[in-house]
Amino acid sequence: MVTNRAQRRANNRSARRNGTDSTRPEATRSATDQARFNRHADRVASGKGEWKPGRVDADGDVISTESAASSSKEQSQVINPTLSRKRTWRDWMRFASWVLIVVSALAFLIVMWIPNLPMWAIITVSAIFAVGVLSLFVVRGDSDKNPYVDENGTAV
Repeated sequence: MVTNRAQRRANNRSARRNGTDSTRPEATRSATDQARFNRHADRVASGKGEWKPGRVDADGDVISTESAASSSKEQSQVINPTLSRKRTWRDWMRFASWVLIVVSALAFLIVMWIPNLPMWAIITVSAIFAVGVLSLFVVRGDSDKNPYVDENGTAV
């Protein structure tokens, strides 16, 4: 079973709190921590500067900052196709639905504070709001083509 990132992080946090880090054997845990501490102390002593954040891939391997910068440029071109693609009729209808919802919500706020307004005005504003909300279901996109969701349904 594949767990999502939040579950993995929660499991790792609870393992660290309990002192049972199941990812490494007890004998190598302290040696690895000591070696990492020594490398950091040597880097600070040599004047190479402070630690700079890096990236870690799915396997836990550290990616260098140069390759991370180049891969992030490549990923930004792949992940965000909405900036360069043409708008379809479905996109325009979705936009019109949201405009209808916002306008009718504002109209409902105005109608709510006007005394002695006929009932047909209130019903009309409510019906327009309902049509806007229901039209979102009609013009919704295909969830399989969402570039911001991975194959497990987790937002990226």
